[in-house]
Amino acid sequence: MSTQASLLPIARLNQVDINEFNNVISILFEPTPLLTSRLYEARPYSSYEQLLDTAKKFIDEMSYKEKLEVINSHPRIGESAAKLSAMSKVEQGAPKDSDPSELAKEEAALAQWKVWNEKYEKKHGFKFIVFVNGRSKSTLLPVVEERYNRRTEDELATGLNDMVLIAKDRARKLFQKEPRL
Repeated sequence: MSTQASLLPIARLNQVDINEFNNVISILFEPTPLLTSRLYEARPYSSYEQLLDTAKKFIDEMSYKEKLEVINSHPRIGESAAKLSAMSKVEQGAPKDSDPSELAKEEAALAQWKVWNEKYEKKHGFKFIVFVNGRSKSTLLPVVEERYNRRTEDELATGLNDMVLIAKDRARKLFQKEPRL
């Protein structure tokens, strides 16, 4: 994974101010002030695994309104590359070359995602979040189609759970990149 993101050693993360702490949590979860402030107050952590497990616990205990704030902090699938974090660009497979057929496929998938994002958000009231895990935008369209028909409460729980899975995957990848952590 080639991103500029990096994680502080957990002992250092336990000592930084809220702004630096926010920078690290934003790498893992995207900027989410509510979750960041709760995690900051719960320090110290013995590991990133403990921090991420604590995040999951806090999310599960949040009110419905707070959960909406957290889930809506994440970017949409198919969001313009200018609005994506470095981690999201890699995960969503932002096009890297100028092959006309690949660019045409990308444009078609983006158009479909625009429609599905609007439809999904209108029905459920929050962004569709899925752990992409290297899958292309076009292969994820059946996932949003299936999940669109689910109960809103189930979708919110699934989306928030996937946010935690994304954060765990990001941490794992960054640890592989920087084994000294």
